[in-house]
Amino acid sequence: MVRQVRALAVVLTLALLIGCGQATTGGFGDVANQPHEHTDDAAHTNQQAAASAGTHALQPVLATSELVVGPNRLALGLLENNVPLKDAAQTKVHVRYYKLNGNQATLVAEEEARYFGEGLGDRGTFIVNPAFDTAGTWGLEVVAERPGQSATNHRMSLDVQAKGNAVVVGAPAPQSKTPTEREVADLQQITSDSEPDARLYRMSVAEAVTSGKPSLILFATPGYCQTAVCGPGVDVLSKLVDTFGDKINPVHVEVYQLPYDAGKQVPAMAEWGLRTEPWLFLVDKDGKIVNRYEGGITFDELEPAVAKLIGDQS
Repeated sequence: MVRQVRALAVVLTLALLIGCGQATTGGFGDVANQPHEHTDDAAHTNQQAAASAGTHALQPVLATSELVVGPNRLALGLLENNVPLKDAAQTKVHVRYYKLNGNQATLVAEEEARYFGEGLGDRGTFIVNPAFDTAGTWGLEVVAERPGQSATNHRMSLDVQAKGNAVVVGAPAPQSKTPTEREVADLQQITSDSEPDARLYRMSVAEAVTSGKPSLILFATPGYCQTAVCGPGVDVLSKLVDTFGDKINPVHVEVYQLPYDAGKQVPAMAEWGLRTEPWLFLVDKDGKIVNRYEGGITFDELEPAVAKLIGDQS
């Protein structure tokens, strides 16, 4: 089952764009991962993103809303004149992290980003994994080199929190009592997926994370997603079940209470501290969070992580 990515938004979630400049001084611009109010008004989202885009032809877009002290998964998209970059998969992206102190910027670390785009259409992202040692404002420099073109530098500021809202790596998974197939006559009473995979609704979150087996908990709303990556994320979860079978507990949690009523969210969203969607959490056999992924996911990114989770638990 492969879905077409729906164009609900021109850009990735929480896109605030940044200015260009050299790498050795301050001037990293406004904080790019400011929190937002969850809304299903796609047109409003588009207007905000377009207004923030400025006049730069190439625009890095932050697709991660929450960064914390410790390890992180940070997703970046690339736009050209407010349109997702068509040659993103062929573009090299190098990322540098700076500690900011007034106008002083001290380089702390750098890494090559890896592009993941399978199933996401033109909303694929570049993934990096920074580890921040202190809370506060950090600088991010993105060096993008497109085929046959000179590299360009782009900078933004990041707000790193001592502790985020979403449950963090190492924390116990909340034992949310989410609905299962046993409680409904039709799965579409508990999911907005038009073609639901029954395997994703056999267990509640509480049952999964207390089962003594690794679990994959996905919060997504295929029918009402703001970023058009929820449906593909559910497909990835199904593909992981195809690959790993009963070695994992897969659970899809619909973000909204159904029937849909003015965007009322299911209680589990608050219990897990979630203000955006989609989110995927990998939970070990002891019920502890070992990885978390905000936004679009792909099988290529997840398969090694799930294989490691299973291997570590055996």
